[in-house]
Amino acid sequence: MAKKIIFQKCNFNIIYFLFYIISAILSIIIQYNNYPLLWSGDIPDKKIYIISYRFLLLYTSNISDFLALIPYLIHKKLSKVNKKIDNLQDLDINTESSDINGTSKLIYNNGEPLSNKKRKKTIILYFIIIAGLDFLSFLIVILFTLIFQDDLNSFAFNCVSPLNIIFQFVCSKLILKIHFYKLQYFSLFLNVVIFIIILVIDIFIFIKEEQLNKYAYLFHSFYLLFLSIEYSLGKKVILLGFISIYFLFIIRGIIKFVFTAIFSLIMFYTNKEPLINIKIWFSSAYRILINISNTIIQFFENVFLWIIIDRFSPNHIPLALILKEISNFIVSMILNGNIQDNNILGWDLYIRIILYLILIIGVMIHNEIIIINICGLGSDTKYFLDIKVEIEQLYSDTDDPEILKRYETLDEMDDKDIGIDNIKKNGE
Repeated sequence: MAKKIIFQKCNFNIIYFLFYIISAILSIIIQYNNYPLLWSGDIPDKKIYIISYRFLLLYTSNISDFLALIPYLIHKKLSKVNKKIDNLQDLDINTESSDINGTSKLIYNNGEPLSNKKRKKTIILYFIIIAGLDFLSFLIVILFTLIFQDDLNSFAFNCVSPLNIIFQFVCSKLILKIHFYKLQYFSLFLNVVIFIIILVIDIFIFIKEEQLNKYAYLFHSFYLLFLSIEYSLGKKVILLGFISIYFLFIIRGIIKFVFTAIFSLIMFYTNKEPLINIKIWFSSAYRILINISNTIIQFFENVFLWIIIDRFSPNHIPLALILKEISNFIVSMILNGNIQDNNILGWDLYIRIILYLILIIGVMIHNEIIIINICGLGSDTKYFLDIKVEIEQLYSDTDDPEILKRYETLDEMDDKDIGIDNIKKNGE
C-alpha cells in the first residue's frame, strides 16, 4: 500500500530558518540587557520610558532598513561583473556563428521584460502600502502604550502564533491568489481549532490573575494583520518587479522615514516627553553599543525572514515564527529564571507544548513538507501530481505488454488498488 505519511526532501535554503532563529535569539538577549532599565528604582515614571523605548525601536528599525544599502551595492556590483562576462561569452558565440554564416552581424537579445508605466505605478503603490503597514505595526504598539499606559507584549506560548498563522494563510490566498487544496484547508481548520483552545486557556489565566485586557487582543490582532499583509504584498512586489529584498528594504526605509518623521513631529507638539526621554537609552557607552548591536541584529533578522519569503513563500513564515516563539520562551525562562513571567501557570505548560507541536506539523502540512495521504488529503499535492505525470509518461513510452495490459487507460491506473510505490516499481 502507498505510504500514509510522506516527508519531502530537505532544501538547502532551509538553513535560512536556522539563521533567522539565531538572529532572533541574539535580538532577545540584547533587548533583555536593555529592557531591565525600565524596572530600575532610579526612574520616577517607568511608563514614560516604556513609551520612549517603543519609539526607540521604531527609529532603530528604520535605520536598519538603510543598512540594506551595503549588500544592495555589493550585489549590484557583482551583477555588473557577471553581466560583462556573459556579454563577452555571447560575443564569442555570435562571432563564431558569424564566421560560419559569412556575416559579421551580431544579434543581441534582451531577456528582461520591459516594465510599462502601469506596472511601475502599481509597484510604487505597493511600496507605499508596504512601508505604511510596517510603520503601522510599530504605531499600533505605541498607541496601545499611550492609551492604556501599559506595554503590549507578545507573550510566549499564547494564542498569538496560531492567529498569526491564520492571518498569513488567508492573506496569501487573497493577495497572492494561492490555491488551497484539501491539505491546505485541513491545515487551516487545524490552526483555527488550536487558536480557540489556547485563547480559552489564556483568557482563563488572565481572569484568574486579574490581568485581562480585551483591547490588548484587538490591538495585537491588528499588529499581526498588518505584518501578514505586508509580507504577502512584499512577495507580490518581488515577483512583479523582479527586485531584490535589499532594494525593497531601501525603498521601504525611505517611505517609512517620512511616516515616522510626520508622527514624531505630531508627538513633539502634543507630548514631547517620550521623545526627550529617549536620551536615557544613550546614557552610557555600554547602552550606545547595545542599541547599535540591536539595530544590526534587527537588520539580519529582517533579512533572513525576507529571504525565507523570497526563496519559499509567505506561508513558510509561520514555521519560522513558531520556532522563534519557542526559542524566545526558552531563552526568557533561562534569563528570568521564572516560568510565570511567560503567563504560564504550570499545569497548562504540557498542553501548550503539545498544541505547539501540532502547530508546527500543521504548517509543514500546509506547505507540503509533510504530506498526509489519508482520505484523499494529499491527492492534489505537487508530490502526487509529479508522480502521476511520471506514470503517464511511463504508460505512453513503454513497450512492455504487461504494463500496457495492466493499465489500459489512465483512469484504470487511478482505480487500481495498489500504492504509488508499487506503480513506480513496476516501471523500473
